[in-house]
Amino acid sequence: MTDTITQFRLALSFLTTLPAGSSSSEVPEEVLGKTQAWFPLVGLLLGLILFFSSCFFQLFFPPTICAALLLLLHFFFTGGFHLDGLADTADGLMSGKPEREKIFSIMKDSYLGSMGATALTLLLLIKYSALTIIISKAPLALVIFPVLGRYAIVQLTFSSTYARAEGGLGAIFTNHCNQRELLSAALISLTSGLLFAGFIGLLSCIAITLYVVIIKYAAQRRLGGVTGDILGYACESGEALVLIILAASN
Repeated sequence: MTDTITQFRLALSFLTTLPAGSSSSEVPEEVLGKTQAWFPLVGLLLGLILFFSSCFFQLFFPPTICAALLLLLHFFFTGGFHLDGLADTADGLMSGKPEREKIFSIMKDSYLGSMGATALTLLLLIKYSALTIIISKAPLALVIFPVLGRYAIVQLTFSSTYARAEGGLGAIFTNHCNQRELLSAALISLTSGLLFAGFIGLLSCIAITLYVVIIKYAAQRRLGGVTGDILGYACESGEALVLIILAASN
């Protein structure tokens, strides 16, 4: 039990700005990699915070303002951690460069290109539009989109190899994701989906699973594997996919 609590606190420290009492920078790579088992549980905590915040905001504001405030909270509690990966992935893969090394170089560059900026803008517009609907029709379903976004990371690290020969942050997770981590993450995600969104939650779980298979295939074909940026892209775009499904069902 102590090990489980420690791993969850490390996952919380790594994925969020919430006080966790542990720093992910102070542990061996293998230990940090094993925390993936609890990534969806961190997402569940974020989802519950967003749900209760939504209930409070709706006492004073219309759904449009509530949606904007929820996006702000999501950004604040995650530090925009995976948004950077989404932008870098868009810049690299949409650069028109066929050589992998050139794509990697673009993705590592801290400069935000036009493709990355466009991807960020469109992603936030999609999330905002979906949230305005979900807040009014099925606010409890808000809980699951951070859960499944983080499950996407675990499924991708389990099934993929790391693309860069020199290694990187993402390699910590692709090198240390075994069946235990995947099964724990899948169980938490499936249970959360069914509990908070019923059949639509189950449908969202299936959609995320299939979506990650597509990402893995595309990354393997173009880059020879995944990178930390690809993992961030999977999380953010996976969240958007779940929000679209939830909004469409209402």
